[in-house]
Amino acid sequence: MPSAREWVDGEAQGSIPLDDRGLNYADGAFETMSCLNGEIACRSLHSDRLALALGALHFSDPKGLAQRCFDDMRRCVESVQHSGTARLTVTRGSGPRGYTPPESVSPRHILTLFPPLEMTSSAQICGIAHTRWAHQPQLAGLKLLARTEQVLAAQEAAAQQWDDALMLDAQDHVISTTRGNIFAFFGSQCVTPELSQCGIAGTRRQLLIESVLPELNYSVNEQRMTLKTLREADSVLISNTVRGVVAISRIEDQHYPECTLSERVQDGLIKQVVSWVAR
Repeated sequence: MPSAREWVDGEAQGSIPLDDRGLNYADGAFETMSCLNGEIACRSLHSDRLALALGALHFSDPKGLAQRCFDDMRRCVESVQHSGTARLTVTRGSGPRGYTPPESVSPRHILTLFPPLEMTSSAQICGIAHTRWAHQPQLAGLKLLARTEQVLAAQEAAAQQWDDALMLDAQDHVISTTRGNIFAFFGSQCVTPELSQCGIAGTRRQLLIESVLPELNYSVNEQRMTLKTLREADSVLISNTVRGVVAISRIEDQHYPECTLSERVQDGLIKQVVSWVAR
């Protein structure tokens, strides 16, 4: 099986013009999704979040554009009965030099399919990245193309041989790891960072907050979180689309005991994702 398959604007090809504004100015957004036998998991959740991102960037008819891109994506994924990961990138398209978008544009969408990752349930060892999330409430929660902060923090994790790196904001609030959202458990209470200033609001985070954790009898609060609070947690989990849920075993010198929580939450999340396949 090829390492990846690519389509641009619904046509099989693997290149884009050099004047693409996504390439030159990160003028666009993207979604990363899981697929099984040609079906896209949680399609409507991803389409809705993409529309929010395109709207924040003042694309014309963001909801309609997101829907058209997902219609093309669905056709391509079904045509090859893909199982694995899919990335859908939407850019403003080609344009002249300069930050200001041209008045007349043709947005471009790029679909890349990847084979399944080798999944691991191993608990993660994390350090704390020096790179901080910058506050930008206008864009908070959205999955835009400019991911520089996570790139730098991931480099730190690799250099230190951590599995992942915890990322804070400039006020020392816990926001996420480089790969996913954070959930801290205190008895039957769960706290996850509120993301009104920065960070990415994951689709799996949404399912955990709205469905999975309440069904497991946890009350969930979205609030500001400090490292001190995180260190007092009984357990800490990371969530993202590709890996689902995985536990953190250590943050610097803070160790968390082994437990079955991550497996129970992962099982609940898988059931929710299955119910959202093709929705």
